Amino acid sequence: MTESESFEWPVLSTSRRSGCNTEARESPLEPRPDGGSRTENESAEKRHRILRVLREQLARHPATTNAHGIPDGFYAEVQAEVDPEYFERDADQATLRVTWQPNPAFPPGTGLEDRKRTSLTANFAFHYSESSGFDWGWHLEPNPHVSGHLHAQERETPDENYAYYEFTLNATSAVGVLWEVLDALEARLREKERS
Repeated sequence: MTESESFEWPVLSTSRRSGCNTEARESPLEPRPDGGSRTENESAEKRHRILRVLREQLARHPATTNAHGIPDGFYAEVQAEVDPEYFERDADQATLRVTWQPNPAFPPGTGLEDRKRTSLTANFAFHYSESSGFDWGWHLEPNPHVSGHLHAQERETPDENYAYYEFTLNATSAVGVLWEVLDALEARLREKERS
């Protein structure tokens, strides 16, 4: 391939699960349930260990009523049921979905040099959703709507477009990120409830 040629990854699927249109890309590596690509077995085991620790930490938060890894035994994500009343919210139910990719494969034209406002090299998503339709997510992953990968996104209902915001992370570990995000989630939900 010459410098003037560019490689196009074929699109396998489109998803609105995390709130933005993300395309899973075909690669020489097998796709994972969380939208990333399987790398060496060591990376998948590292992801599982990190998510297991995040599940254990998340279970300690007073708003968490249940936290479990999916799939059982070799996590690709963690899902937690959250009590919205803890945040003084009127919703009947709420969930927090967590993904963590310790060794992400970046799409062509993007890489670690696009990381701004954090020193982390992993990709992650912490996505809070309520039965009312409100959802808010903190993501460190490529997204065409923002510069620098690290962003927050919010919408009141599923039929609305997301509003995107830049934010800065001080945490340098997965557990630190979890607690920083949980503090930000609580502050944001209590602020919304007061307004």
